[in-house]
Amino acid sequence: MSEHESLRKALAWLLQQPKLDQRAIAEASRHFDLSPLDEEFLSQYFLGGEERRASLSKNGRSGDLGSN
Repeated sequence: MSEHESLRKALAWLLQQPKLDQRAIAEASRHFDLSPLDEEFLSQYFLGGEERRASLSKNGRSGDLGSN
């Protein structure tokens, strides 16, 4: 299998899903054995980081690693 074949298959699978959210991306990542970098790419591509920002603000945390 080519280097990016799993990512291509995951993309095709995700585009067929009725709801495209972080849960679907995580499922695709497990199912197609994607790397953490590929999973992050899919999250950024499809969600634009919106869900991550929402969960961080819900938890009262910022993206800055230095803040406590």
